[in-house]
Amino acid sequence: MRTRRVFVDHELEAGSEIDLPADTVNYLRNVLRLKDGQPLELFNGRGRRAHGQMTLARREARVRVESSEASPEDSVIPITLMAALAKGEKMELVIQKAVELGVTTIAPVQTERSVLELKGDRAEKRLTRWRQIMINACEQCGRDTLPDIEPIRSLGQALMATEAPVRLVLDPRAQQPLTALRDQPRPTGVALLVGPEGGLTEDEVAQAEEHGFRALTIGPRILRAETAAITGVAVLQYQWGDLG
Repeated sequence: MRTRRVFVDHELEAGSEIDLPADTVNYLRNVLRLKDGQPLELFNGRGRRAHGQMTLARREARVRVESSEASPEDSVIPITLMAALAKGEKMELVIQKAVELGVTTIAPVQTERSVLELKGDRAEKRLTRWRQIMINACEQCGRDTLPDIEPIRSLGQALMATEAPVRLVLDPRAQQPLTALRDQPRPTGVALLVGPEGGLTEDEVAQAEEHGFRALTIGPRILRAETAAITGVAVLQYQWGDLG
């Protein structure tokens, strides 16, 4: 049986004892069917991992940290995925796969054709939900550092907040493919803007270009929004990142 990975918001010092949250205890006991005394790998989402042994009581679990170390380098290129809001499961899929592919920042963007509109308490609840999806994805894929997730912004706000030196927007009307960048030197950071169901409008693409974004197509077929986001990140990681 492979050692299970668990996220804990602690410093993970060797010799420390950590009480696991109730929902984690329930998952380990009732879903994974782990037993008292089994080993666990812990990570804190801030670049540190540890190994320990679990003491499992009826409703509680505690882990004694036996060893702790800095995590391996996460990704060779910072990628910010600026993803237009999509309906529930589609947005969650994009976030999950972006984490698995090594994205360092996720920026949810409200666009003209976004079907979903989130404000106030609804936005905060959704951000909490998305963060948990990111944690679960890290547990699954072996990643120790949680990506940043930015507040939900309008397209204009998101464009003004972008600091990446290389800025790209996927647009099926563009003349050049994303793969045209493969021979360029690896940049120090990339922002990738992907539209919603129905795509970005011509005015929105023009607005992005005014903020230094380069419009590129992902290929001859028009992809769904979630497929385009996942494929775009994968291409960037292959060309410049840790998949190449």
